[in-house]
Amino acid sequence: MNTSDTLSLCEQIISRKLITGDFLVIDFHQAPFGQVNGFLGDHSSLKITIERNSGHEKHTFFIKSIPTVKSQRDFILEINGFFKEKFFFTQFLDLLREHSITVLDDTIPTCYYTDGKIFAFEDLTQSGYTTLSCRSSLDLECVKVALKAIAKLHASAIVLEEKKSFRLIDAFSEELAETFYSDKETVKKAATSYRHGFNAFIDLTYNSRMKTSKTLLREKILEGYDRQKQFVKPSTTFRNTFLHGDLWTKNMMFKFEDGRPVNCVLVDFQSHRYGPPAQDVVAFLHLTTDQKFRQKHMEEMLHFYYQELDHVLTGFGLGGIITQDEFSTSCDFFRQFALTQKCIHLQVVALSQEIATELLADEKYAFFVLFENKYDFVFTACEKDELYKKVNFEAITELSQFYEDQL
Repeated sequence: MNTSDTLSLCEQIISRKLITGDFLVIDFHQAPFGQVNGFLGDHSSLKITIERNSGHEKHTFFIKSIPTVKSQRDFILEINGFFKEKFFFTQFLDLLREHSITVLDDTIPTCYYTDGKIFAFEDLTQSGYTTLSCRSSLDLECVKVALKAIAKLHASAIVLEEKKSFRLIDAFSEELAETFYSDKETVKKAATSYRHGFNAFIDLTYNSRMKTSKTLLREKILEGYDRQKQFVKPSTTFRNTFLHGDLWTKNMMFKFEDGRPVNCVLVDFQSHRYGPPAQDVVAFLHLTTDQKFRQKHMEEMLHFYYQELDHVLTGFGLGGIITQDEFSTSCDFFRQFALTQKCIHLQVVALSQEIATELLADEKYAFFVLFENKYDFVFTACEKDELYKKVNFEAITELSQFYEDQL
């Protein structure tokens, strides 16, 4: 943006934050973040100084804009990511407010401005929120506060549907349409690339102690990957709701007091879809925790989430609208989806900042060139980043065991 455009944007952002036009913007500075925070948007900090009531005030905002890198920009536009996020922060939230559904007030960031290409959010770091590393498992207390936030998101849409006597998917079929598992050209390229990644990890981890042949295991895992398209369709068996669709560690921010998490805010709504709550919950638990954590706490956390969901719904007179048995059955159904989703995510997001910067700066490994063939990239990343290798090996091994247990 040029200076006049940025000044106009600053005036609009401040006006919406302060709910007044009685101020003067006297300075602003926008600076990109110095590290990789995601691949589907450019992120920066916008600092605005204003004069109001004979004094100076400084305000800071988080700015998210369409990527400047052509391959990334083409991808996010093709999957309608910014269109979907704009829908969430405008139409969906407006509907909730219209029906006095306020349970998300402490669970999502405030969006002060969007034109569908640029978003200006409150800077949560100014309120003590932080993003945790996706290269290590969340602890029990962080998982609990995140599950509370997720339960509020799911409950809000269920309450809205009951109040309006409609289904969100019928009213907003385009806005809630699945795009990450679609027939779009760049999505198909991504799918081919992830298949190469699966092949690489199968070759790296297969051993003779496994009960099935490498050929059959590869066939089962790749067939399972293709089934993701079926899992993300609205269910005809279980109750559906508004899903975040991308609940990994970088899409949530935590606030700590005395070393303990007291709240979680969900961010990045580019991937939302319509489906059963269990799809989000089981995927979240796999994407943010390691196998050891889930072996010890999985059932406990699923029960915790259900109690939180039912508690919010009970506050609106809707307790029991999703039964414990229905939720448990749906969790079992989505386990394969979650195990596969973890393997997909970790192929890229588990890289350290240093290795990501090094590899993705190389034209050979530039992010969306990876979408053409990720096989060699996986081998290179495993050689350079021991933790990347460890978490990915655990994920593919757990998925392999899932299929072996079925034989």
